[in-house]
Amino acid sequence: MAPALQGSMAPRWRLAPLLLAWVGSVKLPKSPRFVMDLKYSAPIEAPAPMAERRLQGRMPKSGRRLRKANSHPCDLGNYDNVQYHLEIQVGAPCGGNVSDGQRFQVVPDTGSSDLWIPASNCTRCKDRTAKFFLEKSCTAQQIGDRITFRYGDGTVAVGGSFTDWVQIGDLAVEKQFLIQVDKMESDTHMKSDGILGLAHHYVSDGGSRGRTFMSTLFTEHPDLPIMFSFYLTGNTERPSRLVFGDPDLKEHSKETEFKYGKGYYMAQTDLWLTSVWSIGWSGTGVEMAFPDRGTLGSPALIDSGSSLIVLAPDIYEHLMAELKWRFTNCRELIEQQIITCDCPPANDLSRIPSLVINVIDESDQQFDLCMSPDEYILESMDPLNGRSTCVPALQKGSTTQPVPLIFGMTFMRSFYTNFDIRNNRIGFARSNMSPLPAHAKCSVDAAPLLRRAVWVVSVFVALFSVFFACYVLFAPKGCCSWLCCCFSGASAGGGDDGRPL
Repeated sequence: MAPALQGSMAPRWRLAPLLLAWVGSVKLPKSPRFVMDLKYSAPIEAPAPMAERRLQGRMPKSGRRLRKANSHPCDLGNYDNVQYHLEIQVGAPCGGNVSDGQRFQVVPDTGSSDLWIPASNCTRCKDRTAKFFLEKSCTAQQIGDRITFRYGDGTVAVGGSFTDWVQIGDLAVEKQFLIQVDKMESDTHMKSDGILGLAHHYVSDGGSRGRTFMSTLFTEHPDLPIMFSFYLTGNTERPSRLVFGDPDLKEHSKETEFKYGKGYYMAQTDLWLTSVWSIGWSGTGVEMAFPDRGTLGSPALIDSGSSLIVLAPDIYEHLMAELKWRFTNCRELIEQQIITCDCPPANDLSRIPSLVINVIDESDQQFDLCMSPDEYILESMDPLNGRSTCVPALQKGSTTQPVPLIFGMTFMRSFYTNFDIRNNRIGFARSNMSPLPAHAKCSVDAAPLLRRAVWVVSVFVALFSVFFACYVLFAPKGCCSWLCCCFSGASAGGGDDGRPL
C-alpha cells in the first residue's frame, strides 16, 4: 500500500468560503471553510454580475442546432454563479445497460488533476451526496492505494484508488483512474459530489497516480481534437457548457477567432497558465505591470475552480486603492478577503472603470482583455434591510499562492476560453453574453483621447518644421526671392498712409 500523498490541489488559497449572499450582514456567521472558493449558501438572493441581471429576459432561448462533428458539448449546472457542475456516470452495472452507471455531479476544475467521488462509506459527507458503490460496478477494479488530499483550510479528504468506466456526455473512457473518498475530516459547503480535474499531475505525485481524465480521453479517442473550451454564463436561460474537441465560436462568442496568450509558462509546468504584461483600471493610469519579467510577463492561472479573480496582496492593494474611493460605505470582510460597498444610486456604474488585462502573445505583442464594471461587480442583497450591495469580484490572495494572478469564473464568464492541450496555450474570445462588443478596446492611460490628440499635433508640428527647414535650405534661389522682397518692402515702407516714416 502506497503512503498517503498530498493532494494535487493542496494547499489551495482558493479554498476560502465566499458567503457572498451575506455580505450586507453586520456579522458573518462562522462556518467550515472547505468551499473551494466557489461554494456558499444563498439565503436571500445569490450574487450575480450586473450584466447578467440586465440580460435577464433579453436573450432568446438557445435552440437546438447542428454541432461540429468533432465538438462534444456538455451542459453545466450553475449553483448561484459560484460553482458549475457536470454530470458524469461511473461504472457499468452487472448484467445491465452501460448507460445505467452511477451518476455524480462534479466540479470541472482546471486547477487540479484528479477525478474523485464520495465512497459509499464516506464519513461526514453530506446526506444528499451521491455515493459510489464499488460492488455495483462490474467494470471497477480496485487498486487500493490510499491518497490524502490536504487543503489549505485544514480539511482532509482521504480515499482509495480504483479504475472504472466513465462517461461524460456522449464520450466514454475505460479504465479511468479515480479516487473514492471515504473520509472527510471537516464539513463541506460543496454542492457537488466530487471534482473532475482537467489539469496535469503535479511533479510531486505524478508518478504515483494513474492517468488523468484528459490523458485517458484523448488517448482512447485519437480523432478528437486535443482541446476543450469553457462557455460560462450567469443565471440566465442560456446554459453554460464544457466543450471537448473543436470549440464552437459561432454558438458561444461574438468573435470569429481566439486570441492566444504566450504558452511559455504552460510548456514549462503543464499548468493552465498564460502570460500577462499588466493589469489595471481603464482611463486612470493605475496598473500593476511586470517589466522585470520582460516579454514573458507574469504567469496567470486560468482556473475554472475559483469563483473570483484572486490577486497577490501587493497587486490587490494597489488596484483596490483606486477602486474603493469610487464607492461609499466600503468595508473589508477579513475572513473572505474581499470588500463590499453600497451600490451607486440606480446601480449606475458609469463612473466605475473597466478592468484592463494586457496579455502577451507568442509574437511578444500585447492584446487587451477588457471587463466592464457590469462584469466584475457582483450584486447581492443585504439580508437585514434588503438594500443592494456591490462586491468587486477581486479577492486578496496570499504571498504563498503559486502565481500572482488567478482568473476564475468571473473572468471566464466574459470570455469563451479555449484550452489547447496540443499547443500548450489558452485562447480568449469575447463571450456572446458579455455586454461589451466584439474586439472591445480599453487602455489604462488617463485621458487617452487627449493624449492621442496631443501626439498627433506634435507629430504634425514636427513634420511641418522639417518640411520648412528643407524648403529654406534646398529651394532654388528665385523661389523664395518674392518672400524676401515682401519682407524688405514692408521694412522700407512708410506708415499706414503710405508716407515714409
